Amino acid sequence: MSVAAQRIQVELGLTNVEIGWVLSAFILGYAIPQFPVGVIVDRLGPYRVLLVSAFAWSFWTLVTAGVRWLPATAVWAALIAGRFLAGIGQAGLLSCSIKTVGHWMPLRERATANGLFMMGLGLGGGFAPPLIVRLVAAYGWPAPFLVFGLAGLVLAFLWRTWGSSGPEGHARVNRAELEYIRSGMDMAGAESPPGIPWRTLFRNRSVVALALSYGVAGYTSYVFFTWFFLYVVNVRKVDTIAGGWWTSLPYAAVAAGTVLGGRASDLLTARLGKRAGRLLVVLTGELLAAFFLLAGARVEDASAGIVLLALAAGSHLFSQAPSWTAATDLAPHHAGMLFGAMNTMAQVAGAISPVATPAIAARFGWIAALDFAAAMVLASACLWLFVDPRRPAYG
Repeated sequence: MSVAAQRIQVELGLTNVEIGWVLSAFILGYAIPQFPVGVIVDRLGPYRVLLVSAFAWSFWTLVTAGVRWLPATAVWAALIAGRFLAGIGQAGLLSCSIKTVGHWMPLRERATANGLFMMGLGLGGGFAPPLIVRLVAAYGWPAPFLVFGLAGLVLAFLWRTWGSSGPEGHARVNRAELEYIRSGMDMAGAESPPGIPWRTLFRNRSVVALALSYGVAGYTSYVFFTWFFLYVVNVRKVDTIAGGWWTSLPYAAVAAGTVLGGRASDLLTARLGKRAGRLLVVLTGELLAAFFLLAGARVEDASAGIVLLALAAGSHLFSQAPSWTAATDLAPHHAGMLFGAMNTMAQVAGAISPVATPAIAARFGWIAALDFAAAMVLASACLWLFVDPRRPAYG
């Protein structure tokens, strides 16, 4: 949507704030069910929840492709509604992935596995913008929604055929592999105890700090995910086709950053312990992200500025790998529920980001808008100082 938004904005004559609401609609729909979906994932397992989520997201993405043929006065409202419902459909994705990694991976490899999973965000985002620009230019802005909606249905079918919540009973996992997976496994691989420790969990300082840190970080993440293409084209004055390629750069950095952050977290944790190992990755990534944001906003050369901002995106996601793993560290039996709470806060901040960013830019300029994003990553790093993943919140 962030790439197609430029054509949609021109065709419908929308202001930056109006198109910001279209961008925010998906994030709001994604945010609202995060916590209840996390509870459902813990109870039903990630396999079934992810299957339903994939089919629902794909269906509403296909529906979004059809709103162009509605009366012109209804298209903007229909876009907001379609994107909101697609966000609800996709709400289970990350909670399911965190829970699946907790079931499939021993502790010493868990952050690396989370990083590899999140690398898909970068790879998909890297390949998508040039393809979307071409599709929009050739067939109009509904075309990418049709293509990606159908692709989502194919992936949902593949997950239905080969996916599994855990390795036990999976036809392709032999005894030696199962023993390796279970070696070094902590309580995350065990059965959940009866009841949900709501009060204990959400009165824990580390849990509250982790949720706030991840939530604040969501603001900056969505600056890249929603506004980067429009910034490149409208502010840096890069033509649309070239803008599609330039917009791939932050996603390439994200793909590298998530894997490197996850691997660094596991290696440093093995050497320094959970708290120091995970915290060092967070602080390093967020400090670099803030620096690159501040520098990229001020560089006059468009190419240099875009490269610096792409490095900021990669550094920011480098810092997030420990947070995904810390959800399992702190709530071994209820990682889905905790990550649902974390992601709710991130998506609320993310929903504010597409509207607040152009509003700040309109009043104070784009440098100020990106400076505010830099302040958010520094706040996220400071909050992580209060997280201690060595001590589960209960048990």
